[in-house]
Amino acid sequence: MVGNLSRRDCTTVFYNVTSKHSDVYYFRVQMEPDRIRFTVTNNFVNIKVLDVPKPPKLNDLPEVMEGTEVNLICSAEAPCPKQPPTLSWTNIHKSANIITQLQDKPDQTQEVISRMIFNVSYMDHKMNISCNATYPRNISNNTTVHSTVMLQVLFSPKETRFLIEPNASVSVGTNVTLTCQSKANPSSDLNYTWYKRGEQEPLAFGKQMTFNVSKTNGGWYFCRAKNKHGSQTSEEIQLIVKVVFIVGSSESFIVPLIVGGVGGVFAFLLLCLLMTIFIRKQRTQASNVPVIREADFSDQDQKNHKETNATYTNSAFVTSEKPETPKDEGDIHYGEINFTPVQTENITEKSSGQETVYAEVCAT
Repeated sequence: MVGNLSRRDCTTVFYNVTSKHSDVYYFRVQMEPDRIRFTVTNNFVNIKVLDVPKPPKLNDLPEVMEGTEVNLICSAEAPCPKQPPTLSWTNIHKSANIITQLQDKPDQTQEVISRMIFNVSYMDHKMNISCNATYPRNISNNTTVHSTVMLQVLFSPKETRFLIEPNASVSVGTNVTLTCQSKANPSSDLNYTWYKRGEQEPLAFGKQMTFNVSKTNGGWYFCRAKNKHGSQTSEEIQLIVKVVFIVGSSESFIVPLIVGGVGGVFAFLLLCLLMTIFIRKQRTQASNVPVIREADFSDQDQKNHKETNATYTNSAFVTSEKPETPKDEGDIHYGEINFTPVQTENITEKSSGQETVYAEVCAT
């Protein structure tokens, strides 16, 4: 007995309770030495010892709208105030604020209460959140019990997209199926509408749209999902139509392949044209260079080469720069001559007892 009798507090604590302690208990007053004994029979306590404690109480949540605040309350009985249970949560929301405290109940018993407050999003829909109560015992293992609640979140369509089967690039005459997908709650009233870029009127209604591809079906498509809480439009996907020309019984040419071939031929012709213009320009510049057909040699030159019995080829280089004319030297012409021996027979002619030397003059 831990209560204060002078304050009429007769609180009693039972330690190491076993299943044998399950019984009905009465309060009894006994005084000595007068031997006054009195048992309160009209007010009793029925104690029932369980193998495991009762699970904590977790409030049921109605359907909540995305973006609203949720307040989850978990409570567990504290039969022994000196050793109350410990409350914990699983799947704690990243924005949650948790407050835990021990408080009195109206029947003068105590309980542990834990509150978790957070804002829900559409990704929290159908998420299970559990509250765990762990009771300490005077044995090696503690006892843990839990209660679970599933969140029901209302939200407009999210993650809307669509698929093309067989693929986004098809040939004329192929059957194509477009399927729209979206997440929403409620999903029972979810409806879909199909559109094509550049066209104001919808193409079709429903989750799927199937058609046979023609030349005019190419373009950008998208779908729109809608329920009573809002709508969302998917990204656009381009449907590419391949036009196939059939020769005999086999498919010979595809338009993209033809276009690529024509582009290659055009590039080759353009390269040839540029090369032709470049060659003609070089030839024109070469034809404008003056050619020296012959050169005069002085008697001194002939004398210097008199004893050389060979024929030479000279190259005359003409430049646009005017050489400086020396003063008082008369009418003199200058040139640059490069002599190289030519492997031909020497042609000589004797006249007046002198040897004549011939040369070829070639201008470059």
